[in-house]
Amino acid sequence: MRATLLFSPGIEAAAVSSRTRRRRAGRAASRQVRRMKVSATMDSGGGSSGQGQSGGWDPAVEFVEANEGVRNFLAFPVAFVSASNWLAQAIYVAAKLGIPDVLAGGPRAVSEIAAEVGADPDALSRLMRSLAGQGPVPGIFIEVFEPPVPGLPMLPRVDLSNFPLPIAVPPQLTPDPPASELDRRYALTPLGAMLREDGTGTIRPWTIFAGEELGRGWTGLLGAVQTGRPDYGAAQGGDGAAGLGFWDYMGANPVAQQTFDESMRALSAYTAAAGEAADSYDWAAGAAAMTVVDVGGGTGGLLADIVRRTPGAEGVLFDRPSVVAESEAVFVEKGVAGRCQAKAGSFFVPGDIPAGADVYVMKNILHDWDDADCRAILRNVGAAMRPDSRLVVLEVIRSERAGYEPWTLDLADYFDLNMLVTVGGRERSAGEWRRLAEAAGMEVSSAAPGSLIGCGTIEMRLSGAAPAPAAEREAPASAAVTAAERLTDDAAADVEEVAARASLERTAEETVTESVISEKA
Repeated sequence: MRATLLFSPGIEAAAVSSRTRRRRAGRAASRQVRRMKVSATMDSGGGSSGQGQSGGWDPAVEFVEANEGVRNFLAFPVAFVSASNWLAQAIYVAAKLGIPDVLAGGPRAVSEIAAEVGADPDALSRLMRSLAGQGPVPGIFIEVFEPPVPGLPMLPRVDLSNFPLPIAVPPQLTPDPPASELDRRYALTPLGAMLREDGTGTIRPWTIFAGEELGRGWTGLLGAVQTGRPDYGAAQGGDGAAGLGFWDYMGANPVAQQTFDESMRALSAYTAAAGEAADSYDWAAGAAAMTVVDVGGGTGGLLADIVRRTPGAEGVLFDRPSVVAESEAVFVEKGVAGRCQAKAGSFFVPGDIPAGADVYVMKNILHDWDDADCRAILRNVGAAMRPDSRLVVLEVIRSERAGYEPWTLDLADYFDLNMLVTVGGRERSAGEWRRLAEAAGMEVSSAAPGSLIGCGTIEMRLSGAAPAPAAEREAPASAAVTAAERLTDDAAADVEEVAARASLERTAEETVTESVISEKA
């Protein structure tokens, strides 16, 4: 109803001034002149519309320009989608205030919730109303009322006045709303329950990160599209932040780094440990004993799941010092403390990655970097591999997009934009993965796409290296080729390009560590 009123031609005409009407008439006359020019061009054989020629006329433009009803129908959806960050920010605020945690014990009135979370009651009532479902879109909250029969749970308040029903609904099931907005009572929906701070499988950390650092980061999309590179620090604002990339900004801002790390752990429960990444690949490949190195593996959750599911497997976690320091507790919790160890280092530094393992795995690492960085990382991994080692890359495999597919929702296109605006990386298609592997001296031996939110599985081997039989996989440590022997001249150029980045990473981490120690002292 509000959309109809907002774009009703009658109301709109009554509200505009005669000056505005004159401007519109002038624009309409200009459009008519352009149409006449296009028509004359087409009649003289100057080409059809929509071909991108000078003076051409796109069919979609012509369709919208000539149909007022079409414009009235499309205006509100386009305007609402353009402002969809409204909904994202509303959900963020609800999670940040801890409203789902307040409602975890049962429905509460707005006035009670406001007192609990320290919010203005009137403003909070407006937030709750906006998140209690809109049309076919369910909300994270739902308004409820006391049932007519004592002892029953709260019932959802649903307006059925405009819904045709074959029987009359008893008035006790459709009571009038409270006179005051502050007396309305709300309960959690299953969507809202996912935002509790201590809830099993909570995604609250991701919601907080998306509403704060990531939300600000996306304000830099225009610059990233114009230049091809993001300025994450400038989008965040603050003194001295401009020019800082994502990782440098995180290294200089420990609170932001913690928010990011917590958000990644929250999402990993649904993209790794819950099964697809750990279960959909034959890690042992018939070998009775094998070693897995998780490159950039965070605190070790995925590695622990792989080792736990693979008899005879041992694991080595490789990541930054501050990250692997938290891995021992993860290994103990998952029961693999005696079969996993951690090593600190940088995958940008040749020789840092543990050498001679059977399998190397990288999950959601390469999409953080551009092609030059990825070539350097892959070559450093390749330098640590034996001729018969495998590298398993767990990443989104973006669709090749042969054309518009109205029956397919490919979120990878939006993940790809997120990589552009934050870290300057990208999501890659199967063809792009193959070309990247070849440029780094490897070849893709298999690639399988994942589910909607899962990871694809891309297996790589050193170029020209044939898989060895399981019985022949044990090789002495001397069989591992060193980084200096494996890197080509082209690879060295890529390493030089990212060497400064690795130095900055370590310097930032040392600075943060020193500041933390100083604060504690």
